[in-house]
Amino acid sequence: MSLNYSHLPKWLENNFIFRTLFLFRKLFLLKKSFRHYSQFAEDISIGLHFPKRSKGFFVDVGCFHPVKYNNTYRLYRKGWRGVNIDIDAIKIQGFKILRPGDTNIACAVSDKPGEVNYWSNGFYSLTITLDEEFAAGKPGYLKKTVKADTLNNLLDGTKYKDRPIDFLTVDAEGHDYQILSSLDFQRYQPKLIAVETHKTTLDEVMKEDLYLYLTNLGYVMVNWVGLTLLFRRKENQPPLP
Repeated sequence: MSLNYSHLPKWLENNFIFRTLFLFRKLFLLKKSFRHYSQFAEDISIGLHFPKRSKGFFVDVGCFHPVKYNNTYRLYRKGWRGVNIDIDAIKIQGFKILRPGDTNIACAVSDKPGEVNYWSNGFYSLTITLDEEFAAGKPGYLKKTVKADTLNNLLDGTKYKDRPIDFLTVDAEGHDYQILSSLDFQRYQPKLIAVETHKTTLDEVMKEDLYLYLTNLGYVMVNWVGLTLLFRRKENQPPLP
């Protein structure tokens, strides 16, 4: 039986030896692609938006794994550093092992601080979500509760407070809009943003609240790779109001 995406007994999830062995397997024994690290090779497209020798600042919300399916690992290898955030503490343990140069935070992110409900379909799941509609009708999802904070508050608590973001990636399974709306764009002004969509046509994407929100802030969609939309801030854009 695969331990991924299976609900485990609480005593086993919290067992130190099990968690250590599971992380060792997850971090060091699973096959990794060396041509790209993102799920759909988004990191190749992302890299085209920055100078080859640049060393910028990224923020990764819903970071999942420090290498596999990760939009920022290629940048990390080039000397970039940033903040990785995930609702699942064991995933952040993995980042602390393989990405010690980053600031790694275990916390749910939403549009306001406080306790929130979330839905998980198993241990170390790829698709944990705070969006009940996203989980509805899908097999294996269980409802849980966790403390959440805004992206603004989390960044303000790090050494990167008020530093403009070069690259922001959000993968929150239907909760991306709430996360972005919790960020002070006047202070953090990300240059490039990656968000997820489950729409299948451009017409549908252009009607989404997320698309309208970012375009109203002065962003333009520059690519669509797999499930990921890339938005870039327009060049010579005046400071955000």
